[in-house]
Amino acid sequence: MKITSITSIITRPPIRHPGKLGVGDLVSVDAVIVAIETDAGISGVGECSPWAVFAENAFAIKATIDNYLAPALIGETPFNIEAILLKMDAAHYGSSFAKTGVEMAVFDIVGKALDCPVNQLLGGLVRDRISLSYSVTNQETQADLEESRWLLDQGFKVLKIKTGVLPEREELIRVEALRKLVGDDFDLRIDFNQGGRREQMTRLCRQLEAFKPTFIEQPFKGFDLDAMAALCAVLDTPIMADESVLSWDQGFQVAKRQAADIISIKIAKMGGLLRSKKVAGMCEAAGVPCYAGAMWESGIGLAASLHFACSSPAIKYGSDFYTANYLMTDDLVVSPLAVSDGAIFVPTGPGLGVEADWEAIERYRVAV
Repeated sequence: MKITSITSIITRPPIRHPGKLGVGDLVSVDAVIVAIETDAGISGVGECSPWAVFAENAFAIKATIDNYLAPALIGETPFNIEAILLKMDAAHYGSSFAKTGVEMAVFDIVGKALDCPVNQLLGGLVRDRISLSYSVTNQETQADLEESRWLLDQGFKVLKIKTGVLPEREELIRVEALRKLVGDDFDLRIDFNQGGRREQMTRLCRQLEAFKPTFIEQPFKGFDLDAMAALCAVLDTPIMADESVLSWDQGFQVAKRQAADIISIKIAKMGGLLRSKKVAGMCEAAGVPCYAGAMWESGIGLAASLHFACSSPAIKYGSDFYTANYLMTDDLVVSPLAVSDGAIFVPTGPGLGVEADWEAIERYRVAV
C-alpha cells in the first residue's frame, strides 16, 4: 500500500464564545484537516488546530503540508510511520502542527488497514476514558460563575480558571469566587498561559494557594525555565509546564532542570502521536506525571488525542478534550465523541474511530 495523495483544507467551525488567555485572545478555531489517499483505496484523516498567539497558524501549516510534506511522502507506505516522520523532518524543519496532522491521517489509515483502533498501535489501553477539565476564560467574575454553574450541570468534575490577564486583586477575587461556588473538595486548577511577571508571581501564587488549586500552570514565559524551577522550589502547589514544552525534545529539558512538577503533553506540539508517546515514556521514567492537553480541536483531533492519552500510563491529571462537545456549536465528525459523568471515552472503531463530516468541513472551509 502506497500513499497517492495528501491534501489539506483550512476550516473555521463556529464556537460559543472566544477565549481570553494570558498569552492572548482566541477568537476562532482554525482547524487544518488533512486527507490522505492510498492505492489500496483506504483513506485517512487528520487535524491540527493551531492558536496563532501560541504557535503556528493555519495558513502556514497548509503551505508547509502542500509544498513540503506532501511531495516528500507520495509513494511511501503508511506502515513505516517512524520513517515518515524522518522524511517530514528532512523536508521541513520544525512545523510540529503540520506534521501532527499528516501523521494522524497515516495512523488512521494503518488502523483501518489492520482493523484495529489507533490505541492498539500505541501499546493498547490503560483506560477507556479520561476526565475532562474545562477552561473558564471569561475574565469576568459573574460570567465565570454563570458558565461554571452550567458546566457543573453538565457533569464536569474538573475546572481550570484562566488567569494572567487581569490585575492581581481581580485575579484573586475571581479564583476565590469560583472556589466558593464549587466547594473545597472540587478539583480546581489555575492557568496563567505565560501571563505572570517575575516580580509578582511568588507572592501571588502563595496567595492563590489559599484556594487549594490542584496545580498552577505555566506562570512564566515558556523559555524562562530558571523562573519556573525557582517557583517550583518554593511552592507547595505543583507547577505544570505547557508552553515550556513546545516540542518533544523540550520535555526532556523541563524534566532535567526540574522546571515543572507536571508536564502537559499536546500531540500537536510534540509533532504527533509517536513523539507524544516518547515524551510520556520519558516523563514516566523520570517520575514526572503528565496532563493530556489539547488545542481547540474538533472530534477528529480529539479522537487521536484520546488514543494517545488512554494508552499512556503517565497521564495522571485528566485532559482538555472538551472543545468538540462543549465549545464548538458544530463538530467536524458525523457522530460526537461519547461523554458521561465528567469523562470522555476513547473511540473503539478501526483507525481513529470517527467519521469525518465532509459536508461540515466544506461548510466551514476557508478560502485560500
